[in-house]
Amino acid sequence: MVSWLPPWEVQGVLACVALALLASIFRTAAKSQAFISELTAGATNGGTKQLLLVIAHPDDESMFFLPLLLNLRSKATFHLLCLSTGNFDNLGAIRKAELAAVWTSLRMQPDTLTTLDDPRFQDGMKSVWTSEDVAATVAKYANEHAIDAIFTFDEYGVSGHPNHISVHHGVKRALHHQLPSAVDAYALESTSMWRKYIGALDVIFTEPSEAVQFVSFTPWENYNAMALHHSQFVWFRRLFVIFSRYTYINTFTQLRSASEKKIA
Repeated sequence: MVSWLPPWEVQGVLACVALALLASIFRTAAKSQAFISELTAGATNGGTKQLLLVIAHPDDESMFFLPLLLNLRSKATFHLLCLSTGNFDNLGAIRKAELAAVWTSLRMQPDTLTTLDDPRFQDGMKSVWTSEDVAATVAKYANEHAIDAIFTFDEYGVSGHPNHISVHHGVKRALHHQLPSAVDAYALESTSMWRKYIGALDVIFTEPSEAVQFVSFTPWENYNAMALHHSQFVWFRRLFVIFSRYTYINTFTQLRSASEKKIA
């Protein structure tokens, strides 16, 4: 590590890092709870807010969005719209079943999970998903289920996968052209490579001003969820779950400001 330093200085460095991490955790947790209260307030008829997570493939929810889901699962009704079965390796039926198992393990309602097998949305680095098709699909689901807020990828899609990026552009198009102005939407922040793989330490480097933050320090839940995706749980994904900042923290930016007006 820092072997040229005396032991007491090494201990001092570690203590400073630990204190910075704890302070960042408390700061981020407080901000998270404030946003959760705001997001879930105002449900009508004694019900709960209807939230929608839109992803591209089975396992996206476990690799990237679990801090969001774990923080809100008991405070709102979460819907999951997965636009493909992840059939690139002809494992679509298996991956669809794996996603259903994860959704159940997270104690979500089974009828709030929808996994599409649509020729327009085929898994692949070279598959083109048009923003018009994605927008129409998302808007239809959101309108039919009276969705209050949508969560999805940002313009880089965390990993740069073109299907993730297509989902972002489609949701953004739906938000600005096909959904009521009352519907909010949030995009998961993609970070630099070094921040992506420093795990919980990334809480220290997360700006307090970032719009929406969720923290979760139950990495075993992420590992267990990802393990249910048996067909995908290869060695590098095991390492990803352990070292990824997305196991511990999700930061989102709002896709539409409160002042924007409905276009259609």
